[in-house]
Amino acid sequence: MPGEAAYYTASALIDGFDYTRLDMGADIQAARFGETIMLWSTGAERELKLPLDGKGPWVVVDVVGRVRDVAVGEDGSAPVRLTGSPVYVLTRETYERLTAW
Repeated sequence: MPGEAAYYTASALIDGFDYTRLDMGADIQAARFGETIMLWSTGAERELKLPLDGKGPWVVVDVVGRVRDVAVGEDGSAPVRLTGSPVYVLTRETYERLTAW
């Protein structure tokens, strides 16, 4: 598992966030920590249609803090590009609350 994911996992658990492992299929590691979903691919790069509820707007954040908006389609899923480095999917509101100084 990537070091970034291990660090985030330890930090989230220390902070008391609930943890739920998510089954997204072969070659994808995923978990929910509180309101944040963390995912990465253990195989080839791929695009995942991630099911999300309608309480967005949603953002995807990479391990160096780059943030991009992600749109939820009519089917209730959002396209998320997965590589060997974790990305974090959360609502814009949650992101702003967690990163507020």
